[in-house]
Formats: sequence, structure tokens, C-alpha cells
Amino acid sequence: MSAPPSEHPAVPETPINYRQLGLFCLLYFISFLATVGYTWLSWPLYIDAGITIIINVGLLVLVLRTYGAFLKQAWPAFRYHIGRHLALTFAWMIGLKIINAIVTAIVTAVSNTTAIPVVPPTPELLKTAFWLILSSAPGLLIAPFIEEIFFRHLLYYQWRGRKIAPVMFWLSATVFGLWHWSNVAGQWPQLIPYAVIGIFLALIYRHKHNIWYNIMTHFFYNLVAVVLLLILSLILFLR
Repeated sequence: MSAPPSEHPAVPETPINYRQLGLFCLLYFISFLATVGYTWLSWPLYIDAGITIIINVGLLVLVLRTYGAFLKQAWPAFRYHIGRHLALTFAWMIGLKIINAIVTAIVTAVSNTTAIPVVPPTPELLKTAFWLILSSAPGLLIAPFIEEIFFRHLLYYQWRGRKIAPVMFWLSATVFGLWHWSNVAGQWPQLIPYAVIGIFLALIYRHKHNIWYNIMTHFFYNLVAVVLLLILSLILFLR
């Protein structure tokens, strides 16, 4: 009978792949420009939805092509006692939601900003709800694979054991926070809660040494957002 896989299989240290890092940075910059186009240039929402889906699918294909073997190698350790591991990541998700709520409340009180702009339901909002779901839901569910590889592995974990590792730890969390700028409607202090989430996700990877714990924690976190988005759209439809 073979021994169970290690609970914490540290990923072997490998040379930094600057080509892959640069390619991911380029694609994320293109995605950033697409978001800017919708926010500042008033692109139609269906154009933003199409561009967002294409970019997210492209990034997912790139992740699977370049890191498929890496993900496959890490999977057996997570799959062993998968029920326990899924329960653990779900609990971490709840913890992140609580931490996010606390940090958001503090930032809101100190900076006099609001986390979510209050937008009254209107016929125009109802008309765009479909495109909002279409553009957001696929990206939210794909994002855990893409963002954990980029922000947690490429920007942080692969640098472990090097003098620059602490810098990359904080850089990955900061960039992760800045990446969500389109979620805060120009209220920059509200990026802080996203950076804090990035810190805790990096700590999970540092502790578990397995990217699947991050992916599933992030997946559950985003799944809650997708469900709430669907409920909101249903409420708007019924009204």
C-alpha cells in the first residue's frame, strides 16, 4: 500500500522563468486597459463583457498550458482527504469574508468613503444586468486559477529562499489590491481590503505549500459573489 501524499509538499525551488512572468504581466496589462476602456471611455457594456471573457479564457488557456503539470503535481496532496481540505478552504473563505468586512468598515470610517456605491434599481440597470452577469461571472470563477498562479506563485512563492522574497510578498499583495481598482468606483482607500486579502492568501500558500488550497479558497470567495450577483439580478427582474 503506497503512502499518502505529503500534507505540505513544498514545491521544489526552480529558476525564475522571466519569460512566463513577463507574458503574464503583459496579458494582465491588456486586461487592465480593457477595464480602463469601459470605465473611462464609456465602452458599451457588451463590448467590455466580450473582451473580459476573451482575456480571461486566454489567460486560463495560458495557465493550463504553462502550469498544467505543476497543478497536476500538486493535486494528489489536496485530493487526499479532499472533504477535509474543502471544508478547511471554505472555513478560510468565511474568515476572509469576516476580515474583509472588518477592514472595509475601518477604511470606510477613516477615509469617509463607501465600499459599494448605492445605485437605485432603474430600467437601465435592469437592462444591463444580463451583461453584468455575463462579464463578471465567468471571470470570477476563472480568476482563482489565473490570479493564484500570477499573484501568489509567480509574484511571490517562486521567489522563496531568495533575499527578495519578503519584498515580493508585500509586492504581490499590493499589486493584487491595485488590480481590483475597478471594483471601488475610484474610491482608492477601498483597495486596502483587497490588499489585506492578498496578504492572507499569500500566508496560506506559505503555510501549505500547495496552490490548490489558494485556488479553492479563492474559488469559494468568488462563488459567493457570483451567487449574490445572481440574486441581485433576480430581484431587479422581479421588480
